Amino acid sequence: MAEKKILVAYASRYGSTGEIAEEIAEVLRDVGVDVSVSNVLETENLTGYGGVVIGSPIYMGKWLPEAVDFVKNFQDDLRRVPVAVFAVGFSMKEATEENRESGRAAISVIRPYVHPFDVGIFAGKLTYDDLSGADAEIIKMAGVMEGDFRDWDEIAAWAGDLEPLFKDIS
Repeated sequence: MAEKKILVAYASRYGSTGEIAEEIAEVLRDVGVDVSVSNVLETENLTGYGGVVIGSPIYMGKWLPEAVDFVKNFQDDLRRVPVAVFAVGFSMKEATEENRESGRAAISVIRPYVHPFDVGIFAGKLTYDDLSGADAEIIKMAGVMEGDFRDWDEIAAWAGDLEPLFKDIS
């Protein structure tokens, strides 16, 4: 199979996006791809990676700053390899075209730096007990109900579609 690894790099505030990154990596491993998973804050370089998947949750309509900084800092490397990106937003629990468009808009901030071949937009998870006090209060006042709305079949299907683009990395 591939001579080089694929990196699945993610930003995550409360862990949901990290769990999705692990699922994407597992799907790729199941088809024989050599994959590493790393938080963007812990990724020091992209040496040896022949492709990268980058994910971030969406907060207030935007990717987390550390995910955007990762793309900016590694833009030269990211332009030399296939890149896919994904965004996780609680609003995606209702997969309307308006919500999907909002998810795609959140990714627009990185488009000057990288040109992903594919974009996944997924629903997230919200557990009040996992949130900081301030975040929990804001979300409760907005009337948002907690729950895990991640569609693991949708995530696995998206990840499975990435494999043909990475399998011939040399």
